[in-house]
Amino acid sequence: MWKLQLMFMKHVNFSYNCFSEKGEVSLPDKVFTTSCLEDGFQPIVFLDSCVCLHIIKVVEHKRKAQGVNIQRILALKEYIAKYPETRIDPFFAFLELCSQKESFDFEKFEDFRHRIDFFTQVPIKIFKSFNYDFYRDFFVFRRIPPMKGDPMEPVNQILKNSYCTLLKIRSLATKGLTKSNAEYNIDALADWMTNELNIFRGAEYKLGMNIFGGNTEFRKMIGLDNKPKDVKKKLKGTAWDMFHSKFTANSFRISEILQKAIYPFFLTSDANLFKIFQNFSIEIVKDGGENFVTSFVMTSDFSYPHLDDTFIEKNNKKLFYLFVNRSNHQHLFNEEKVDRMISELEAENNIP
Repeated sequence: MWKLQLMFMKHVNFSYNCFSEKGEVSLPDKVFTTSCLEDGFQPIVFLDSCVCLHIIKVVEHKRKAQGVNIQRILALKEYIAKYPETRIDPFFAFLELCSQKESFDFEKFEDFRHRIDFFTQVPIKIFKSFNYDFYRDFFVFRRIPPMKGDPMEPVNQILKNSYCTLLKIRSLATKGLTKSNAEYNIDALADWMTNELNIFRGAEYKLGMNIFGGNTEFRKMIGLDNKPKDVKKKLKGTAWDMFHSKFTANSFRISEILQKAIYPFFLTSDANLFKIFQNFSIEIVKDGGENFVTSFVMTSDFSYPHLDDTFIEKNNKKLFYLFVNRSNHQHLFNEEKVDRMISELEAENNIP
């Protein structure tokens, strides 16, 4: 079933990257969607923040939208029109886009939601002809009551742990990325997560292995060549990318979070992000008690110029026994401690 391709995709420029817990896939077709619904699962395509912003720009500015491949947006609109049973969901992307200041921007959240709603609901012929005016044609018949409490609370500890780990990776990287430092950096990262952060972050660890292992294209994900004033924004963006891809492309995690039977897909414009998660084994050990925080045991895709097979084998054994020993570990998030670690690591990275 996963080899089925959407026939119309061969005729349109649909170059966003889509993946699920099976790896890189096409967006779900009619056969797969029907099978999911019959089994009681709702297929949902979660959008990343860049895809959402691209849609919003086209809704606002139509052909004059800057910095957007309009053909991508038209292809996505064609898909939505052809497969209405598959939901398109921007919620987690909105959390990212509306939480970049000290307090959550509820007004921006509402504005963005209206534009994505318009995109999904406007007839395909009208949208493709750009014969519409968002401000004229969009009506709010019933305002949804405002969200209560802090919408960031459920994801706060995940993002802080991720950002802290990315700071540690960058701190190690600034001390040297030569082949002679590779094994030390990887061991240091694993030991730091285990003994200091007190939770093993599998996705961030895979990113660290790529960076320390000599895959230079991943350096940009930690802003290694950025100016100090731009590093925090870059790292926080990567932390969000990690969250989106790790949680919104995993049926077990997202179903537990939302308390609904969901089969998720994740649509992103970041090809490097996908490479971090491709070719992993099933996650077999839970690290985090009942908090549904898990780690991957990687079994393939060992293409690291700075690492040889002997180290890979030794490292796999180390991780396996580490996960087994922590299988009953209950992770308790200590926000005060993590905030302190973040401050110290920001200073190490010369982040103003």
